[in-house]
Amino acid sequence: MKDQSTERDQTRPPKLPGFEDLEMPTEIEIVVRCPQIYGRPISLAKCSVCSYYQGREEETILCAFTREDANIDIDPRNELNELAGNEWLFFTKSVLQTSYPSEFGQDLRRQHGANKPPRLMKHIIEFFTKTGETVLDPFAGVGGTLIGASICQRKATGIEINKKWVDIYHEVCERERIEKQEMIDGDCLEVLEDMMRKGRRFDFVATDPPYSIALEKTLAGDKYAEEFASRRTNFDTFSDDPRDFRNLATFDEYYDAIQEFASRAYEVLRPNRYMAVIIRDSYQDGEYVMASYEIAERIKRAGFTMKGVKIWYQSGAPIRPYGYPYAYVPNIVHQNILMFRKES
Repeated sequence: MKDQSTERDQTRPPKLPGFEDLEMPTEIEIVVRCPQIYGRPISLAKCSVCSYYQGREEETILCAFTREDANIDIDPRNELNELAGNEWLFFTKSVLQTSYPSEFGQDLRRQHGANKPPRLMKHIIEFFTKTGETVLDPFAGVGGTLIGASICQRKATGIEINKKWVDIYHEVCERERIEKQEMIDGDCLEVLEDMMRKGRRFDFVATDPPYSIALEKTLAGDKYAEEFASRRTNFDTFSDDPRDFRNLATFDEYYDAIQEFASRAYEVLRPNRYMAVIIRDSYQDGEYVMASYEIAERIKRAGFTMKGVKIWYQSGAPIRPYGYPYAYVPNIVHQNILMFRKES
């Protein structure tokens, strides 16, 4: 748990004209995020007198609290997950803002420009499964979903077309001593078809497909990239394999491929279970591309029922001067987590 404080001068600030009678604080309160209350902030003073407080190491608070200590009362009618009522309600909020630390081999995984935080995937997996159940990620990348499953005691299978990312996942697991899950190097359409023939079934599908075809870069990677960090990008780090969805020629071909993936995922998902798909919209040729809507429609055609969307924002997402100072062009810093169910 990270210390949220910053070092500041705690001397009394000078009086401002017109505010001479206003009492100003002499100290700034330090707050930390408490796992007992689902990461909500509390004062460090309150944290330090908690029975679970174990001290500090540099900027890290050592906390002995575990989920088993919470005496969670699970409704006996709950067949979906192992969450208490308040945890269930917290997940159903349609907006999620996170600030995850750099961990689980992020220095290696960040080579994949669209890698997902394992704790985000754990958060999603824990809602849609119980301990020991199975998770499938057909676009596994460097294994964010698989690591998320490992740290919450689920079994996972990943499919990834780019062997480079498969190798990085294995390297991360070995270095960080994380349980290795099944990672298949191959094309998801071919592997899913093989799974269908063999009768394999999963309890949950959680995946992060390519957001679009390979679009032309605009304000990233040009002659100013060496001077300005806001013009650098690692987002075109994908394979040259023609089967890679990102290498398709048009958006229509891309949407057709997504629908084909969803049709096969539908067949390997158990009835009444869920699929979560993380998608970011695009902006190209002066127009906002509502990719998440089009993808949702294609997944519905494959047989799924759409159940909702969660807007995810990771604090600190970079922004670039698109359009400045002539026209409005959005910095798309959020991603959409689309929720679907295979109705029996």
